[in-house]
Amino acid sequence: MDKSSRYIKMCESAKVIQKQWAPDFGDFFVSMSLGLTSPCQTITSDLEKKWSYLKTIKAVWLPRQDQLQDIVIEKYATPWALAVAFSNVLMGDNASYFDNFDSMEKLWLAFIMLEKYKKRWKDEEWG
Repeated sequence: MDKSSRYIKMCESAKVIQKQWAPDFGDFFVSMSLGLTSPCQTITSDLEKKWSYLKTIKAVWLPRQDQLQDIVIEKYATPWALAVAFSNVLMGDNASYFDNFDSMEKLWLAFIMLEKYKKRWKDEEWG
């Protein structure tokens, strides 16, 4: 699981991804107010209180690779089709762009942001 400062910044800046977060046990997040990376624990059975707590600590979700794949899988008929698309994009005209990412989470996030939202990571933001 990538917990690097660059991945944290990429996730924080990916507002469309952050809006999709439904906190669950095993999720990773960073408390921007505390500066800590920790697994998301069940805070309370009351979802509103959990959301309230996460907002209070300015939580930023750090999606795992499987969660990133889940975000985009509906666009493809099968997991195999997604894997082929991922490979084609990485090896195609965008190869030099994707060469800048050093973890699978960064690669998948960059792939999703490009394929689904037409955004590229440049100068520390999605544009």
